[in-house]
Amino acid sequence: MSNDKNTLDDLPEIAVEFSRIVDVTTVPSKGRHYKYDASEAEHAALATRYGVESVMALQAECDLIPGRKGEYKLKASFTATITQACSISLDPVTEDVAGNLQVTFRQAPRRVDQEAIEVEFDAEEEDFELLSSQEVDLGELITQHLSLEINPYPRKPDATGEELGYKIIKEDQLTAMEEKKNPFDVLKSLKHKT
Repeated sequence: MSNDKNTLDDLPEIAVEFSRIVDVTTVPSKGRHYKYDASEAEHAALATRYGVESVMALQAECDLIPGRKGEYKLKASFTATITQACSISLDPVTEDVAGNLQVTFRQAPRRVDQEAIEVEFDAEEEDFELLSSQEVDLGELITQHLSLEINPYPRKPDATGEELGYKIIKEDQLTAMEEKKNPFDVLKSLKHKT
């Protein structure tokens, strides 16, 4: 009988669009600051990953600081300029996107044998990521968090919807519509007269 259990080593290599791998064992005790700019090729690969027309810029700044018992705290900020299709007119819309993230990394428990190790999570405890090796891909973390910041429904400021035969109701118009008198309010007065 063969051992059919998959391990991380058995997984296929996946191309990462914006990879910045850091060996955490080389980070000094006071921490290290990293500053990254994506290349033109990385911009094109990220645009494909996100399904947008283009990524024109991506910059990130990260601070990786060792903590207690093999923990590492990451604080990062990033900015990007992204062009995508307007959700109404399909014209190109360019937007600046920015975000911050904080992640705590912990060393995964070491296996003594091939049995699975159960990791217990405490609801009161801060969220963390397990390190399966001594390396962290800061670029991939930035890429994932950037994807959460991209506007899913970009809109040109002058898009009215009339181009497609629709009318977009603005918030102040919606409030005015809600404030209109209910036609059945007249019936309330009849109820009390009987």
